[in-house]
Amino acid sequence: MFEGFDKLSVIERQDAFLDQWVSAEGIEFAGEENRAAYKERAGLVASALKIDQDIKRVPIMPLTTFAPTMLAGVSGREAMYDPDKAGQAYLDFCNIYQPDTAGAAPMLGCGQALDTLKYNLYKWPGNGVAENLSYQFHEKEYMKADEYDHLISDPTDFWLRSWIPKTMGALAPLADMQPVYGSMELPMLSSWLISLGTPPMQEALQALLKAGKQYFDWINALGAYMAQIMAAGFPFGAGGATKAPFDTLSDSFRGTTPLMMDMYRRPEKVLEAVERLVPAMIKNGADGAMANGNPLVFIPLHKGADGFMSDEQFEKFYWPTLKKVMYGLAEVGCVPCCFVEGGYNQRLQYLADTADIRSMYLFDRTDMAKAREVLGGKVCIAGGFPISLILTGTPEQVREETKKLLDAAAGDKGYMLSIGCAMDEAKDATLRAFIEAGKEYGKY
Repeated sequence: MFEGFDKLSVIERQDAFLDQWVSAEGIEFAGEENRAAYKERAGLVASALKIDQDIKRVPIMPLTTFAPTMLAGVSGREAMYDPDKAGQAYLDFCNIYQPDTAGAAPMLGCGQALDTLKYNLYKWPGNGVAENLSYQFHEKEYMKADEYDHLISDPTDFWLRSWIPKTMGALAPLADMQPVYGSMELPMLSSWLISLGTPPMQEALQALLKAGKQYFDWINALGAYMAQIMAAGFPFGAGGATKAPFDTLSDSFRGTTPLMMDMYRRPEKVLEAVERLVPAMIKNGADGAMANGNPLVFIPLHKGADGFMSDEQFEKFYWPTLKKVMYGLAEVGCVPCCFVEGGYNQRLQYLADTADIRSMYLFDRTDMAKAREVLGGKVCIAGGFPISLILTGTPEQVREETKKLLDAAAGDKGYMLSIGCAMDEAKDATLRAFIEAGKEYGKY
């Protein structure tokens, strides 16, 4: 990535990537004032991640999904099927509310491609969810207990020939495809190619090509607005995304209840599986960050929350492989940014283990005073503001709560102000109050 990169320490690699991101090299700005604004905003984020004592203000990083489109009067369905409406809404959101980081419109997804694939893993507006709402995860047991060995021995083959056929209805014929290893020699080539030539497989491949073209066209349309967002002076709050191995296994493969039982019935298989997923999770996050020139890798944490599993189980099943993913990302210069869903009041001591790399934990329902007590000055912390107050409170209540949160969490200069969840909805007056109060009370 950089000259002499392999000779740098892990933190030096992360700082080098952060500095490159802040430099705004390669971005075409609308004007010099926009360049200065971008560098100031990205610089605030980088300084908070470094816990730089010279930082001047708390960066404001609202985590958004459908909120920009909903505020613009664009329905969930329109947002997922019209990239121009979605992109314009995200651009307008930045210009109106002036946050320090922009949300990523690609998180909304391409509705047409989901239709083509007959995607089962989510329900989305107009397909299982009302058109005015956002999408919802559709959890099922997409991986059976007897498939652990397949996943462990060959994750790619499992993904391609077992999991994808179950989660994408149009690609169900991939389950009958012969393993790709048959392509290595002429005598074995025929069986693999014949399996690709069957009418059901040909239909599946055509659907895959169509969905790929739809996503390609969709991201090219959105890309123009993303370029405008940066040109206006707003850095994006993430360059890549990945997941904790346990969450991948639980959310997308086994399902919550089956995996909870697996922790008792076949714990060794669970441990083997999450270890096997570590390299893929590192690569997934790092590839996006490198492609976008943005070191921040978003990692939503789902099943490690207080009350979901015991401390002993967290220490055994969840934390070791999440930590390996975080350190693997740091090794290549990325900064793992964990969205800590639920409460982590009894987990904070584990998070302090990552004090020897740049990392960030954005909290949902964790006591932020306690988070600062345990983590302050060690790792960057963020979040803690209740979305309920944005949706049901008054601007005055929001201002008061923002000041209270900053007093509790920001004293060590390694804090970023954010809502404690990804916003699907927001109210104009309270969101303005939140950001304005952050800038007023967040000065050091």
